[in-house]
Amino acid sequence: MILRQGSRVVLLTVLVAAVAAGCRKKDEAEQIGETVGEAMSGLDESVAGESSAMLPLPFRRVPAELKGSPWQRAIDGVIPSAYAATCWEPTFSACSATGVRTKDFGGCMIGGATLEGTATLTFNRPLCVVLTAGDAVTRTADLTLTGRYGGTLAITSPGGGQTLTKTAEGFEYSVGGMERILTGAGGRTLFDVATRTTAPIVVTGSSRADLKIVSGSLEIDHKVAAYKVTLTANNLTWTSSCSCATSGTLSGTVSGGKHDGKSASVTLTGCGEADVTIDGDTESVTMDRCTAM
Repeated sequence: MILRQGSRVVLLTVLVAAVAAGCRKKDEAEQIGETVGEAMSGLDESVAGESSAMLPLPFRRVPAELKGSPWQRAIDGVIPSAYAATCWEPTFSACSATGVRTKDFGGCMIGGATLEGTATLTFNRPLCVVLTAGDAVTRTADLTLTGRYGGTLAITSPGGGQTLTKTAEGFEYSVGGMERILTGAGGRTLFDVATRTTAPIVVTGSSRADLKIVSGSLEIDHKVAAYKVTLTANNLTWTSSCSCATSGTLSGTVSGGKHDGKSASVTLTGCGEADVTIDGDTESVTMDRCTAM
């Protein structure tokens, strides 16, 4: 009886904690930090797969909002269900005569979520390789991830996707346009974030051991929150043990929203960790897309 009561107390504690966490809305600092992490992780994935084009998915984990209500997530955490992670196999189709490779995810499972749609790699060389200066590959996506309890994350490339070009010193990374729209189970749009580079991101090095972003600017357009921020990169430096840069800064100005006209900066403090400062107020944030390797 005591053991049974103790188990009930533990379960109730977990449920209450989950509900409390689920009620908090992310602020602008968190949104900016997480989008910077997304951009860095996308670059990391492109560089990691630049010679073979075996690029992984354009996200590393299922968003919490697609895992059901706080109560459902808490129960799943206490009594986890087994799901096959069939989407993680990164094999694309053979290189076509025009230098294109595709992958149709075809309803594969990630946790309790279902992934439909395709990712496409388009090379400027017919052999589908990025080996010498001038070689390039563009990654586009048309994907929909549907949560176990409803809700969707749609990932599209309305402005042309992400292009990695080999240079003599490293790479040039340009984002013509990527958009991520998260819709809750009730049909409400939780976020709609579009990104593009306003100046190409210049990268030196060839792997995480020596990769560095020395210049370039990224525009983040949070459409639901009605603001944009353009951040200019300064010496974002990778280590071999993280999928994102772990030091360096980005700085710019917010346009629209409650911080219109205010300065903004992101200072990387570790793997997946950053200090985001808006108008002098600093908040430490976690970038979910950045993971230790």
